[in-house]
Amino acid sequence: MNHILKKIGIAGGGKSQKAKPPIYKPPVMGELQYGASHSYAETLDLISEGPIGGIVNSHGQVVDGLNILQGVYLDNTAVAVTNNSSSREVTISEFQRETIESFNLELTSSSVTSCKKFFSALDEVLNKSGGGMITSLPSTPAGKTDVNEAASWPDIGMMFVRSKTSDIILKNTEKQSGLKIEPPLLPAQQSNVGLYIRTYIAFGGQAFSWHLNKELKTASPSNAAYRDDTQPKGTVENSSLIWSESSSLENSKFLFAFNPTIPRTSFRDGSRMETNTFFNAAKNQKLLTTYALKGEAPFFHENQKVVSDLVSRELDTIRTLVRNNLGAEANKTQGVFATRCLERLGINVSNGIPDTDKLLSRYLRGPYRGAFLVCKIEETNTNLVGASVKEGDSIINLNTLPYGSTHGFNLIALLESVGVRYTDLTCPIVSQDGVLTGEMRGFILIELPPTERETTDLFSYVGQRKIKYGDGYTYKIDSYVLSYLKDIESFKYSKVIGDATLSNTNQLSNDIVANGLKFNYSNVLAEIRKGEEKQDLFLNFRSINIDHFYNRELFGPFSPAKRGAEGDPNGKGTQENAPQRITPNKNMLLKASVLSDQADNYNTRLQNGLPISEGSDDLRKDAENTERNYSSWGQNSFASFEEKPVPVVHTVYNPNVSHVFITLDVSSLSDTLIKEVKKANTGKDKKDLSIGTKFPSVLNIEVETGTVGDKNNNSDGQIPFKKYNFRLVAQIDSNTLIDIGNPEAQGDNSFLVDPGDTDNNNTVNRIPFELPDAESKNREILSSDGERAVEAATISEDISSQRYVKITKLSFETNSVLLSKVVSVSKVTEMIDSDLTYPFSAIIATKLDSRSFSSIPTRSFDCKLKKVKIPSNYFPTTNGIDNRYYDNQKQFDNANPKNKLIYKGDWDGTFHDELQWTDNPAWILYDLLTNVRYGMGSHIDLQSINKWQLYKIGRFCDAVDNEGNFVGVTDGRGGKEPRFSCNVVFDQGQQVFDAINTIASLFRGRTFFTNSEINFVDDRPREPVNFFTNESVKDGLFFYSNNSRDQQANTIEISYKDRFDNFSPKLEVIEDEEDIKERGILKKRIEGIGITSRAMARRAAQHNIFSKIKEDQTVAFTAGLETLLCKPGDLVIIQDELKTNKSNFGKILDVSIENETIRLSNAFVPTTMDGILTVYNPTGAEDISDLNFAANQNRQRYDGFTITGLATDSWKRFTGEYSFSGYTEGYDQATGFVLGETRYAEYASYTGISGTNLYFETGVTGWVLGSGNAKSLYSGDLISELTGAQTLTEFNTGKISILDMNAADKRGSSTVFSGFDPSTFRNYTRGATNSEVSNISPEQITTLLLTGGSQAVTNKEYGTLLSGFDKPEVLPFIKLGSAAQFQIKEASPFIYKVISMKEENPNEYLVSATKYDTGKFNLIDNNVSIEYKANTFSYQVAQTINGITYKTLDAPEFVGQVVTGIPNATDQTFNITGNWTQVSNATGYGVRLTLPNGQVLQQSTDATNISLSGLDQVGVFNVSVNALGNMGRDGETNAYYDSAYIDTGIFVLYEETLTYSKSFLNKITIL
Repeated sequence: MNHILKKIGIAGGGKSQKAKPPIYKPPVMGELQYGASHSYAETLDLISEGPIGGIVNSHGQVVDGLNILQGVYLDNTAVAVTNNSSSREVTISEFQRETIESFNLELTSSSVTSCKKFFSALDEVLNKSGGGMITSLPSTPAGKTDVNEAASWPDIGMMFVRSKTSDIILKNTEKQSGLKIEPPLLPAQQSNVGLYIRTYIAFGGQAFSWHLNKELKTASPSNAAYRDDTQPKGTVENSSLIWSESSSLENSKFLFAFNPTIPRTSFRDGSRMETNTFFNAAKNQKLLTTYALKGEAPFFHENQKVVSDLVSRELDTIRTLVRNNLGAEANKTQGVFATRCLERLGINVSNGIPDTDKLLSRYLRGPYRGAFLVCKIEETNTNLVGASVKEGDSIINLNTLPYGSTHGFNLIALLESVGVRYTDLTCPIVSQDGVLTGEMRGFILIELPPTERETTDLFSYVGQRKIKYGDGYTYKIDSYVLSYLKDIESFKYSKVIGDATLSNTNQLSNDIVANGLKFNYSNVLAEIRKGEEKQDLFLNFRSINIDHFYNRELFGPFSPAKRGAEGDPNGKGTQENAPQRITPNKNMLLKASVLSDQADNYNTRLQNGLPISEGSDDLRKDAENTERNYSSWGQNSFASFEEKPVPVVHTVYNPNVSHVFITLDVSSLSDTLIKEVKKANTGKDKKDLSIGTKFPSVLNIEVETGTVGDKNNNSDGQIPFKKYNFRLVAQIDSNTLIDIGNPEAQGDNSFLVDPGDTDNNNTVNRIPFELPDAESKNREILSSDGERAVEAATISEDISSQRYVKITKLSFETNSVLLSKVVSVSKVTEMIDSDLTYPFSAIIATKLDSRSFSSIPTRSFDCKLKKVKIPSNYFPTTNGIDNRYYDNQKQFDNANPKNKLIYKGDWDGTFHDELQWTDNPAWILYDLLTNVRYGMGSHIDLQSINKWQLYKIGRFCDAVDNEGNFVGVTDGRGGKEPRFSCNVVFDQGQQVFDAINTIASLFRGRTFFTNSEINFVDDRPREPVNFFTNESVKDGLFFYSNNSRDQQANTIEISYKDRFDNFSPKLEVIEDEEDIKERGILKKRIEGIGITSRAMARRAAQHNIFSKIKEDQTVAFTAGLETLLCKPGDLVIIQDELKTNKSNFGKILDVSIENETIRLSNAFVPTTMDGILTVYNPTGAEDISDLNFAANQNRQRYDGFTITGLATDSWKRFTGEYSFSGYTEGYDQATGFVLGETRYAEYASYTGISGTNLYFETGVTGWVLGSGNAKSLYSGDLISELTGAQTLTEFNTGKISILDMNAADKRGSSTVFSGFDPSTFRNYTRGATNSEVSNISPEQITTLLLTGGSQAVTNKEYGTLLSGFDKPEVLPFIKLGSAAQFQIKEASPFIYKVISMKEENPNEYLVSATKYDTGKFNLIDNNVSIEYKANTFSYQVAQTINGITYKTLDAPEFVGQVVTGIPNATDQTFNITGNWTQVSNATGYGVRLTLPNGQVLQQSTDATNISLSGLDQVGVFNVSVNALGNMGRDGETNAYYDSAYIDTGIFVLYEETLTYSKSFLNKITIL
């Protein structure tokens, strides 16, 4: 769609009313009294390829319904005002609190207690089943625990589904291998699913009843789960699932309905979707557009209907209160409260009130909620009696709010922050004077966000081949949602911000605070379709209207004939040859006398409602009964002969037009009295009408439709199809536009009728005029032989018959000075039915009122656009709010911690079942690569895309920590935002390759192809993975080049679109002031495509400056096969002796594992080299298949948890916080993917803060709490009972034993174990860990620290012998002949980033790399300056700049050896002491102690000695000391910088005479 459809429609006519203040009346247009004219315009704007996220408000929250007007902008002003607070707020404002506390009355409701108990019961699921798993619950019939059901705790699992998706693969594999599937599968048939539901919910002596298909089912502690392994797939057999507080649904005050959704593909039974049984059943029940086309199908799709029926009595009462209180004598205060209640359901009462059974079901429509509950309010509430709801003429705005026992009134904000939609549907009964009577009707509706779904793959084995055959879905309720719902203590009827005045009650839905919104424009209607493949039709924009303007006056017939002698000119039906007019009498102003089907109060006789023998001669009798002719005054001046009417004929050429309507412009319609009329009846009273009074007149119009014919056969060339007659009776004194046939015309239409309509149907003027069908004819030619044929290439250019619309003024023209009937045809509007769904097109339709706009305004929309595939563990939004954007630090600090966890656990390599919105450029890039409609999806193998590398890039873009919590970077305004985001529109037909490069550039990256994989690289902090020296490159040469001067811009002007200012174009200037001082201004301008914040623009510009000025060098070299250990984007270290003038590298000549020595080819120079050696330790790299395998391993873990206990508990020494430390090997071929298999292929191990560990030992089938650092069995440790407990949550419900190495099962005495604190289990997950994903580009080099200092170095005649290393375990992997290097003292390493690699000759590769500074990210992200080592090449020369001398301090030297003190026999600890020389100008000394376990202790001192005590480990300790300088911070003349560290090592081992409880490894000899 490349066009915008516009429609101008005119409705009403007559006197204009003064425009009201900017208010909105949704969704009615032009609800005016007859006589006031206005126009409107419709537009359909194509926004984007779909599907899209939707329209957002100024907080970035996706909004629907009426709220979309918050994101619709007309002339850069939002139609509706966004509230000041967003749904991410977890507290209400102080003003809101004060307002609520000024008026709140507690309501009586037993449902509150039930609600609290229901969710409290769910909070205790761990006490009822291992891991909170449904399949581990006892049931009838009995069943086994299914490991495919994810252990959902701390979330609450409510339902588990097993779905078989492939029989063909299994059968083919069996056929090819000749083997059978093992073990048997569930479900057995592809046409079934396995369905398991948690049914028994009880707390505090109250057990909740559960109902399946409205049928009461049994549940008990011994039958706590529903199991059905053969639930037919695609049926609507199980249509409702509801829990209630009593056995009777009808009598229950509390109802909880659970309706999760499952991917539509899981319902397929091997046939097409259109023939699927679910599809047809849904279609028959008119649920097709609600569910089946949305991509997901609900299990219990009738929950809404059942609950709607159960609350219909309450809704019907409120509906009646609205209808009974709309009249003049009604209780308008009561009407306000009842109307507000319905408006909360999105109902506009002025459009009519839907049937009761549709009120709630429409509001709950769609798969956007995972469950909902109803809390009914007691009808009698004595607390309400006597309270006034009015303040002066204003009605107080009151709502029923939840009040929490812990959170108080903040509970409403907390519920919204986790995606809960709370709807108050209560309505009090109010007296006429605005006093509460104590009666309350209605209920509270609480909708939970979509149930979180854990998805697992179902596998089986055919021989040794592992085959996926289905999916498992675990549906659960969010733990935060549960904790807030069980906190509800009561409901309170409270005052909230906003009110409605009595003066507005006649148009309640036009209230400025209707639905909680305020508006900048009146009468604006908008709809959105988000571009799904199969989406609903527009409700209000189903036709295309094309206007054809004429503005041509209509002339009726004229007759010179005079009135005959017979008939009373003032009587009814007595005149001939006279213009039709209303007979002046007592009934002249009554509609029944002039507009009804029996109306006859006219001077002429009527037939079928039209006058007979009408003419132009206006003869009347005055008050003296004297006849006077008021049309003969110009008889000598005007021509006087018979004239036919002059119609306006519109020809319809478009064959797609099916109907038309017309717009008349009546500029004058009136008559004038020439005699007095006493006591004329006006319908309300009687009044005297004097001579000269103007009063209404009558105008008759005919509309004819037909086909344009052959003029030879028809003199007019017109073949009539249908005729329509209209009578207009009104008094009009100025131009008034009147629609006839416009189905959307509003206002009083009773003044325009079909005179022949015996049914007195006042809607006749809203029925469009029907056109005859257009007939198509082929273009024909005469062939050479005289035959007629269809002209070639013109079949698609068929000739269509033309239709016409003829508008004729039937009323006769007259020269009367009393009578005026002037009418013109303003326009004819052609209507094209457009019941189009616009698949994959996101369209926003708007309708505007001319009273608000003199011309059609510029429209813009704030949207979250294209939805894409995102990882299944990625949750950037909650309840439509992006969890990565915060307006200020306080909002970030107060945000729900769970919402800030946007990467939940490990990633298993899968994506969400449904497309999701994100502005993360990594996943937008993935979408461009995989989409088959507009991307590369049909041209590349999806398996070749390195999605794991994109995953790392995506996390860096989102600025998250290692656990996936959003940390963010500054947005330049005190708030937080992601590091990189993509906000770009491709609307110019860009090449897909250009689009891919554009997206990649946003995260400072690029895409490349290597090793049959599509790979990605970005610029983010990382460690070098390789190094090259003169000895490892061809000819020993590195070739350097630098950027030219014109490339080294120090001033960047970057353009961007500011999201804080309606995306207005802005320009940000970034300068390198130091470089400008040296070289002057070198300016460059870049376009910040996709950048929408000033901070991101600054980061992009700073990176550009840094890469051109500070990283201004490129190096090229040719090397051998070791280059294959790195790839583009990796960092490498280059040691070039021609550049440093130092030879610090060599080759590995020998490695002695037994003696722990290495011999190098180069000499060690202690004055210029540190005792740090870098060697090759190739580890290989994980490829895509490796990570896919790891991600699908049968394993699971938590990030951490806490073990608690009392001082008397046997496990007290193991208490504290534990964190995940890695996976250990489990059982071979423990698939865990079939029913009854509870073992795992790998088990998580955890380490406590005190050094203890928890791991699973397969040899004894139990979880072990060990006190040592090694995972080995020791007597005195603890072990779980032989209960088959495979998960930690199952462990928590059992016993624990003392580990007894002498017992056969290693179990000694036992006790009940309840040490796990269930509330502390963090982030249950399965998939590839972050460390495994990092292995896709691992380090191929290792740094070894010489623990013996200079004593560990022995220079030989050729080369150097080194001994004593901190990582002796690396020695077996060092290859002879590989390169090695020492670290140069006081020198930063030369780090470069690989740009490209190219094979030049066999085993020779040309590498190009650019200079890289690892410290730039602090500068770019946090504006932290980079401190370089002042002396890169270790020569101590002071530099004086602008009178200030800069110098690096000399390093101190150790005096003697570092020694240990005498061990403390009491606590078995010791100390280490050391001394060093004093350094001039040092402000102190920094001391760093590296422990044997790798932990580093640091402290500073003013002395030249130190004693470090309390040490209890054995092994190598390393002590490092440096001199601290003033860094120029004190304003002194000289600026001294910290010296380099000196270090020495010592090996500590206790004497054999001392006992020590901890073990250590002294030596291993391998024979």
